[in-house]
Amino acid sequence: MNMNNLIELLNYGQSYWLDNLTREKITSGEIENRVTQQGLRGITSNPSIFNKAMAEGNSYDQQIKELVQQGNSPSRIYELLTVKDVQEACDILRPVYEESGGIDGFVSLEVSPYLARNTRGTIDEVHRLFKEVKRPNCYIKIPGTKEGVPAIEQMLYEGIPINITLLFSVERYVEVAKAYIRALQRRDAEGKPVNNIVSVASFFLSRIEVLTDQLLGYHMIPEWGSKGSEELLPASLLGKAGIASARLAYQRFREMFGSEEWKLLEGKGAHVQRPLWASTGNKDPLYEDLRYVESLIGQDTVNTLPDETIAALADHGNLSYNTVDDGLGEAGQLFGQLMTFDINIEFVAQQLENEGIQKFKESYNKLLENLTKKRVDILGEHYSKQQISFGVLKKEIDPAFTSLDEKQAGRRLFAKDPYLWKNDPNQVETILNGLGWITLPESFAHQTEELISFTGELKNEGYQFAVLLGMGGSSLCAEVACKTFAIENGYLKLIVLDNTDPAAIHEVEDQIDLQKTLFIVASKSGTTLESLCFFRYFYEQIKKTNAVDPGKHFVAITDIGTPLMKTSEEYQFRKVFINPSDVGGRYSVLSYFGLLPMALMGIDIKALLLNARQMKDSCDPFVPASINPGIGLGCLLGMAQRSGKDKVTFVISPSIKSFGLWVEQLLAESTGKEELGIVPIHGESLGDPEVYGKDRIFVHLFLTTDNNTPHELKLSALEKAGYPIVRIGLPDKLSLGGEYYRWEIATAIAGMIIGINPFDQPNVAESKRNTDQLLNEWKQKKTFDLPSQVLITEPVAVYPGIKAAPLLNQQHLTVTSFVHEFTSKAQPGDYIALLPYFLPTDESTRLFETWRQEIRDEFQVATTLLEGPRYLHSTGQLHKGGPDTGIFVIMFKEENEELPIPGEEYDFSILHQAQALGDFKSLNEKGRRVILLQLGQDVEQGINELMEFVMGSNKSF
Repeated sequence: MNMNNLIELLNYGQSYWLDNLTREKITSGEIENRVTQQGLRGITSNPSIFNKAMAEGNSYDQQIKELVQQGNSPSRIYELLTVKDVQEACDILRPVYEESGGIDGFVSLEVSPYLARNTRGTIDEVHRLFKEVKRPNCYIKIPGTKEGVPAIEQMLYEGIPINITLLFSVERYVEVAKAYIRALQRRDAEGKPVNNIVSVASFFLSRIEVLTDQLLGYHMIPEWGSKGSEELLPASLLGKAGIASARLAYQRFREMFGSEEWKLLEGKGAHVQRPLWASTGNKDPLYEDLRYVESLIGQDTVNTLPDETIAALADHGNLSYNTVDDGLGEAGQLFGQLMTFDINIEFVAQQLENEGIQKFKESYNKLLENLTKKRVDILGEHYSKQQISFGVLKKEIDPAFTSLDEKQAGRRLFAKDPYLWKNDPNQVETILNGLGWITLPESFAHQTEELISFTGELKNEGYQFAVLLGMGGSSLCAEVACKTFAIENGYLKLIVLDNTDPAAIHEVEDQIDLQKTLFIVASKSGTTLESLCFFRYFYEQIKKTNAVDPGKHFVAITDIGTPLMKTSEEYQFRKVFINPSDVGGRYSVLSYFGLLPMALMGIDIKALLLNARQMKDSCDPFVPASINPGIGLGCLLGMAQRSGKDKVTFVISPSIKSFGLWVEQLLAESTGKEELGIVPIHGESLGDPEVYGKDRIFVHLFLTTDNNTPHELKLSALEKAGYPIVRIGLPDKLSLGGEYYRWEIATAIAGMIIGINPFDQPNVAESKRNTDQLLNEWKQKKTFDLPSQVLITEPVAVYPGIKAAPLLNQQHLTVTSFVHEFTSKAQPGDYIALLPYFLPTDESTRLFETWRQEIRDEFQVATTLLEGPRYLHSTGQLHKGGPDTGIFVIMFKEENEELPIPGEEYDFSILHQAQALGDFKSLNEKGRRVILLQLGQDVEQGINELMEFVMGSNKSF
């Protein structure tokens, strides 16, 4: 092979660059040989090139393994791999850079193709990449889109070398050339040097001809009859558009960089912005292989060539001076001639720009997909694996994945873009104030030592118990912890109190030694009624022990500036943990609300947060939705809801079953609004396909160390029946840290697809207002005004809501037959919610679970069992703001015990009843189907009385 052509090309005014960069080429010495022996002057790269390089061979495997083990996300791994290649290639080309006075010797690295239409994002990424590479001979590539032009000018003004890519039209080339000149003029006006600024403008050629030839081909069907000798034939225009575009662009180059305006800058040492001919590998075998090389030689130009073209040039290339000037007249006429066949070269250029961006996106996605799979393989058994069988939703899901990627949903989520969900200014502010959870895995990694140290302090002082006083998002994460993890030796036993039933409070008292107990008053708003009542009660109990400093038994978790902060100061709490104010309650598990209780139990919160960070890396916004565990899951949830499959049924390993309590609130409160929403189904036994309606999808969350065969057998039958099934296998309990994050991401994406704001809870306050109103009325009357319509069958009484009241007109009714009639009105797509306001026992829970199974099997509708008042802060938003598909059965018992609340006229029994009545009133006012059942003093007897006829059979349970 004769290398003279490669070396001699520089004497003709043109530098040749290699349009390929791989690690193999670097480590094998090929790049260095091309530089020292073959006249190579630079290298270009792009996502397509790197995708091919990383998919072939194993030269990247060792670094990939190291980067995965260091905890990097797939997109970060890609960046670090490419940066290493670019750095090493830059070092090899550094002598060329020095010898040429900083004109040649460059290696190009491209910004993400997803930023092609994002000016601000492009600027930020250029800054970051150039800083990361740390080489003066690195070109950062910016697409020459309309949005890219301002970024190009700004980066050149700042002195960063820029390679403008994806140019297809002369007009756009002129725009970027002018941007270069403006950048230098701005520097000159400010007294900054202009002799150290360089840039190339990359014109893509072969793609122009591929498309124009294709369009011309539609006009080549022969017609009968003779043709005039002067008639223009489409065949005469084939294979000309790309070269003509380059020649006309070069003509404009010489005009602009030969102008008086430019000479002022040139006199101060400014370098021209060289045209670079890209996409110069011949894509049509009927054309000459070197047509884009031999036809476009010119002074101050660059030609970036693929390996095959370099070999052809060395083998049989024919070099001539200034061939780029040949045929300018013909080139000038060509575009008008193309218009004869309705081919507008500007439209062609715009289409090619769009296609070019899309192709780079596809390559980028494929690259990240491959890296994601390698990352999962390297993490192995330590990784929580997710598999989704989309069932009947498969046709809807694939286009939805594509749409999410095109809308850059993941990137916008991680960038905290509120407009991903709503455009209403009032909602935008709420959304912005609810996105702090995204960075909790990193930010709270810095708080772990504080929590561990605080726990050690308590242990040293002899504390043995921790009681969390909270509701909803402030308590459910702690509830999951104390039901899932064993207490480590020497640490504190954690108990959660989120029930105002006096029996629940006594149950806590029976388990603790007050003098060895820390109480955690948890409330984001600092105004949660239940939390403050619990605090006042236990503060008085501590005082009765003659504690010298009762406040030392209390800490608070709240936002800054809340009333609870003032309370903590007044009562001299041991400590106040100030949570980030931009983290909503149900998204706060990885903040103080979840981590403090876990630390007190001795849970390894560092490992738990590490799992959360690992999941955040897995949910990397640059990873395509189809393989992104959080975004992909969210897509399924959202599309399932839109397809009528809004009952997300959780099948969870017994050892981690309480996770369902937390995710139940997350989904219900986040999505249940605007008459829309996802209905989470937790704790329902798993049945055969025939007992389910068409509104279900199933989530199997399990520990891989558990025996999951019984569940899997039934799930396989459901899968065969077409139900979507999500399977998530966790290697250990600490992997729940990652699950919290996965489901938060999924919920946010599902909310976007459904079209709601997942960070507000507009209907939660309704029951609170009604409870306050009822308590004020009780203070005046010392009794509650129960609904006037009632049906009594001792010891049970039923108070129907407006929608249920007509059933009272039936003959020979009992409470049990009334309840049966009420629930039997369920239609496909409905769900029945059992809402008991009393402390559950093993027996009452067993009875309710039996009832749920009987309802599901007879009516094929979903059921929920939700303890009040806990559910008011959990699924209550869904009940009132979600779809009108709920049938609500509120149950409360006859209260006799007077357990005082210090500072209040009413006691806990009165508060408990007021909450039940208040929610009944709220649901009734919303026009929901609801009944209120009073079960008497013996709850289990009352339930048995109910269930005796409730399923239409004289069967006692």
